[in-house]
Amino acid sequence: MEAADPRNSVPPGRVTPFFGFVAAVSALALLVSAGPLAALPDQLAELPVPFWTMAALAVVCDARPFVPPGRRQSSAVFPSTCFSFAILLGWGLGPAVAVQAVAVLVSGWRMGYAAWRTGFNAAQYACALAAASLVTALGPGGIFYDGPLSWSDAVALLGATAAWFVANYGLVNTAIRLRFGNRWWPTVRLGLAYELLSTGSLLLLAPVLVTAARASAALIPLVLVPLFAVYRMARLSAEQEQLAALDPLTGLPNRKALLAEVAEQVHLHAERAAKGAPDAHLALLLIDLDRFKNVNDALGHAVGDRLLVEVSARLAGAVSEGALLARLGGDEFAIVSTRLTGVDDARDTAERLARALAEPVSLDGLPLDVGGSIGIAIFPEHGEDFATLMRHADVAMYDAKQRNDTVAVYAAESDHNSAERLGLLADLRRVLESGPAEPAGRDRVRGGDGAALAAGSGGELRAGDRVARSAGDGVARSAGDGAALSAALLPAAGVRAPGRWRARRHRRPEPAHPDELINRIVTGADPIRRRAGGDGAGVGTGSGVGTAPRGGTGSGAGPARAVGTGAGSGAGPARNVGTGPGAGPARAVGGASGSAAGSASAATTGGAGRGAGGVLVRQPDEPGDPGAITMYYQPQVAIATGEVVGVEALLRWRHPRRGMVDPEELIRVAEQSAVMRLLTRRVVDDVTEQLAKWSAAGCDLRAALNVSVRDLHTGEIADQIADRLARYGLSPDRLQLEITEGALMADPRRVLATISRLHAIGVAIALDDFGTGYSSMQHLRRLPLSEVKVDRSFVLGMADDADDAAIVRSVIELAGALGLRVVAEGVEDERTWRLLHAAGCDVAQGWFYARPMPAEELGTWLSRYRPVRPSTREAEGPPPPAR
Repeated sequence: MEAADPRNSVPPGRVTPFFGFVAAVSALALLVSAGPLAALPDQLAELPVPFWTMAALAVVCDARPFVPPGRRQSSAVFPSTCFSFAILLGWGLGPAVAVQAVAVLVSGWRMGYAAWRTGFNAAQYACALAAASLVTALGPGGIFYDGPLSWSDAVALLGATAAWFVANYGLVNTAIRLRFGNRWWPTVRLGLAYELLSTGSLLLLAPVLVTAARASAALIPLVLVPLFAVYRMARLSAEQEQLAALDPLTGLPNRKALLAEVAEQVHLHAERAAKGAPDAHLALLLIDLDRFKNVNDALGHAVGDRLLVEVSARLAGAVSEGALLARLGGDEFAIVSTRLTGVDDARDTAERLARALAEPVSLDGLPLDVGGSIGIAIFPEHGEDFATLMRHADVAMYDAKQRNDTVAVYAAESDHNSAERLGLLADLRRVLESGPAEPAGRDRVRGGDGAALAAGSGGELRAGDRVARSAGDGVARSAGDGAALSAALLPAAGVRAPGRWRARRHRRPEPAHPDELINRIVTGADPIRRRAGGDGAGVGTGSGVGTAPRGGTGSGAGPARAVGTGAGSGAGPARNVGTGPGAGPARAVGGASGSAAGSASAATTGGAGRGAGGVLVRQPDEPGDPGAITMYYQPQVAIATGEVVGVEALLRWRHPRRGMVDPEELIRVAEQSAVMRLLTRRVVDDVTEQLAKWSAAGCDLRAALNVSVRDLHTGEIADQIADRLARYGLSPDRLQLEITEGALMADPRRVLATISRLHAIGVAIALDDFGTGYSSMQHLRRLPLSEVKVDRSFVLGMADDADDAAIVRSVIELAGALGLRVVAEGVEDERTWRLLHAAGCDVAQGWFYARPMPAEELGTWLSRYRPVRPSTREAEGPPPPAR
């Protein structure tokens, strides 16, 4: 059964009031026009030719009303209004109502209106004409046939025009409100300007028609010329607007049309979601052809254009009814799929499109295989506006390309260019352009791995002097980690903090840092995060006493961490971690050696204090402060002799709001832009300068630094390193560059050229993270390498996983056969250390020896370090047998 036209329907529950109003208007129209219509037959013989000319033009023009571009059919403009109003002014109400009624019948038939709608339109026009006739009757009378027009006649004309407009517009808007229940004023306000321009212009043209009729009936049709000109101009404008929304090559809607469609559909689907409809989801699918560039390059753009036309035809045949297919430009298409129940429906649509693209396209007998990658973003899950949905669909599409997949749905973890990351990149550029970090000597607070957290006015404590390690009896033992912790303490209880600190209390808590110790210190520095974590301050009943070079006692309750130079008590959890030779990663840090007990950490500078949830450190952030970039160094130790043979330079960035930025995220952000060039320049400058300082102090360590694939694509890094080595008088063998296998695969020719230049200078090259990338034996054979680094993912598990142990042994044997030094990363316990020695590994690096630390603390660590050599006995038990 054919569905009813929605233009002729009335929503349930509104039938009675609406049709009651229609009946009332119809009755009023009959009442006001009955008399004039009854007298009309007697007037017909006396009506002049100008009247019949206007009547004919009114009916003919309404047979094709004008619908302006971008508006619904209900906004059509009816030219009969001009002629019927002119007839009213010249020959009275009866003839005007009759002509208008005939014109309405014709237009209603042409536009497919229901009988009740056509009848209501005739009635509303009759009432409007009657209102205008009443105003003219109240005027001087005989406007056009009693001599020249006067100013009073002009006022009467304007009054009649206003009366017609008010009566007609008021009746129509009342009917709309009763039919759809819309609010009164917004409905009136939105259409008022349009109606004043269109209908008002036609009404004001009526006096000109009547004046022309007084001169000659032959002048009346001439009014059609300006009307037709306006009509054609509007039509041309509509066509131009349509063309502006179409792609000239394929004839599909373009980005402009897509934006308008998505905006409208988002609004409609939001309403459906508010009503709880199950099909309230909208999908934006972005399609990028996979091998289109190859076609353009090989066969030319003319063939590429023909291919796009063919692909657009295929996609148009695959989309469902009601969906919009648009071409965005180049080889990108977009589809808006509406009224979906979820992501599965969107996937079905995408797979249908992928199947349509899977078949080769035959052009001039040549089959062309293109295919495509499709990204999906769903409203409202992935965005609630065009820009967000478009960006997320684009992210999903490139995710599909990278995974060599056909279809991908947007996932936040795949979005590497979020606004947050762009902000991080901007901050990174600013901190690199601002020059080196703070002047030396400024008090700093460092976490367990030496990470700089904040600065303040407190006394500096070095964990290298004494590092407390929790034991079963609660007695602190020194371990000498070498990580520095400068504690800046909060004001005493009851002292008001500065206003800037109070303002920071309202910030949203930052996410937890992956390092527990850093997280606890940062949590202690932020009262919001501290309250969110549920930490409380308290004084326990146990106690522990220790001594330190700086003096002081620490007391607390339960197993806790005491940090300070005076007496303190507190509550906070702590972890017990064993230590390796020299400096192990301890969790109890302080300038005073003592036993810690309790459930919190306390920090003091010569007085008694009580902390909650960690060391509370405060440093007011200047507006726009991007933080500081610093270099940390982790020792590399020869396993057989225990001698420190070098260090690896590691980048650290303390962001004022984020805290310590994860190094991997920092590199990922920088590698996507030219900021990587600034970052590498800073690293090379800082490391070579530090090597010069160590040389002046009699310490001849080798420093290894990591470089990215962007650095190896040009010879700039080789020039910079040669310049810095010459400036500081350093031997080239003091510096080593670490590259990854992924960097080698990016552009082997250019990368090999840069590596060869560095090798010629005398700088050693190490292959980092060996075994995790595009591992190839030719890398070890062809490249001028001096060292291979076994990735920590294998080293960490070799004590418990037979496969990891077998991989590590194989890499060591292979590198040894080729005369390459082997460095194992991630050595964190004694058993792994011994297994590596048994396998013949040359150098180890990891927390078993020391965490990364700033340069100024490395000297202290080296002064305390005592070489530890493996015993002659074998490691504790053989590794598990290989599967």
